[in-house]
Amino acid sequence: MQDIITTEAETEYTGTASYSPEDNKLRLYVGRVSREEYLSLKEEGWTSTPKQDCDFVATWTPTRRNTALKYAGIIDDEDTPAAERAADRAERFSGYRDKRLGEAVGYADRYDSQPQAHGFQNYGKAVRAADRHDRIGTRACDSWSKAEYWQRRTAGVISNALYKSTPAVRMGRIKEIEADLRKREKEQSDWIDTYAKWEKVAAMEDGEQKTHAAVIMAGFIRCYTWKHPRPETVINSHVKESGSSLCTLMEMKEREYGTDDITATEACEMFFRRYKKPEAETEWIKHYKLRLAYENQMIEAQGGRAAMVEMEVGGWIGGHQIRKINKSPATGAVVSVNLKCKGDRWGRTTEGFHEMVYNIERLSAGAYRAPTDEDRESLKATKKAEKAAAPVKESCPLINPTDEDAERLQAMINERHAEEYARQNGPMAKYLKGPESKAVVRMTQADYSAVSKGTYARAQTSGLCANAEIEDAASNMYSQRAEERKKLIGKPFCKIRLTGYAPMAVIIISDKPQRSLPAAIWKDREVATSKREAFDIPAHIEVRDGVSSEIRQQIEALATA
Repeated sequence: MQDIITTEAETEYTGTASYSPEDNKLRLYVGRVSREEYLSLKEEGWTSTPKQDCDFVATWTPTRRNTALKYAGIIDDEDTPAAERAADRAERFSGYRDKRLGEAVGYADRYDSQPQAHGFQNYGKAVRAADRHDRIGTRACDSWSKAEYWQRRTAGVISNALYKSTPAVRMGRIKEIEADLRKREKEQSDWIDTYAKWEKVAAMEDGEQKTHAAVIMAGFIRCYTWKHPRPETVINSHVKESGSSLCTLMEMKEREYGTDDITATEACEMFFRRYKKPEAETEWIKHYKLRLAYENQMIEAQGGRAAMVEMEVGGWIGGHQIRKINKSPATGAVVSVNLKCKGDRWGRTTEGFHEMVYNIERLSAGAYRAPTDEDRESLKATKKAEKAAAPVKESCPLINPTDEDAERLQAMINERHAEEYARQNGPMAKYLKGPESKAVVRMTQADYSAVSKGTYARAQTSGLCANAEIEDAASNMYSQRAEERKKLIGKPFCKIRLTGYAPMAVIIISDKPQRSLPAAIWKDREVATSKREAFDIPAHIEVRDGVSSEIRQQIEALATA
């Protein structure tokens, strides 16, 4: 939702204003202002800068832009670049350092010139003289400390200016501006869509349908200052004085706030009276586009970035060949690449190779080298050889179980969950509510697709091993204990659909054919159960920590038996 900001035309201007795209700041040169103007500018976000050439500075916003136009009439480009401004600031800090250094030397000379021992016939005079001498030494140390502080500030100003102008940091600013631009464009698109829906509501002829649609649309307007056109009918004092939402004004009788509801036609008139038809681009969108153009031109002048280069599989980043290119779904630019590197992904060994995802957005354009024909042919031959040498993946079909098999499996899941509940809670289990039991869930394929999407999905597919053991979430984690549990329960014979909460519930897809589960999953229950209990490895609990070497040896011995 956009607020229309208008400013009255000024005939006399009291100062000048400038804008610097380097730091995205407006600067006002207006001299001394009255106390009221000073407080007004401060409340709006302007900062007084008496030590600089300008008088007030603030980050760009449409409101502050209008204020600058009010004082200056036109906003010029900032003549002083950021590097020169940083140099001026460093010079000013250097002056502070020299001043404190001179004070420290003076205090030190005074301290050395006075006697170390103070003797007087009067004891009080001697004590006061000694304290005064000590205070001079304290002031000398304090001035030395302040001189060192301004020395660090001077170095910090220079290094910060150099850091902000580096291409890698500029690329980070470009990413932030692109994200802000997408956010503003999404908000404006939603507001345009909302305004169009209000126009459709206003054009409706059916009174009942129009009222129903207006109440729904009023719920999307986050504004609570609407005043009733007939305030004498309002009973609630707060609604009469401060106003309320459009939805409330249309339901006054139902909420017992008043005796007269506004009609859908009145709600539409109030909406169009307050809000004008939105434009395709707001001031923020235009500003972000101009900033992007400036930053992209500056980064091109500095040699460009790898993210702006048209990369190709088979090219090179340093001494590593690109195996895959990953692009941003929002911008279409290259974000990262997959490189073939030595060792495993955890750095535990230097043998073999693994693919590593490497972010290239902040690399320079020279970090990428295009592939030659020989590189392309070599990569094609390498991938073909790797595919031929890769072990054949055993089939693990996804099965929609029969009603009988699903009920049998669900009973085993509930039983094991109850055993685990009793083991975890011990003697306290009898005082608690007790373990939860789940029933088989039936749903359509469309419903399952909806609940199984996203990071926090409410349903998932899991492997089913011997003794009806289910591969839990820990088996997919990169932990040593999870790998050992996978060896303990063996390889899965098939996959089934389950809900994602313990105890899990078996899912049957009602609009797909059902099949019996493999007979192998019901076998060897006694042996597998004894193994699990012997090593205290629950069937349906996430295990992330490691195990002792003694238990590991026992597991390996059982796995090979």
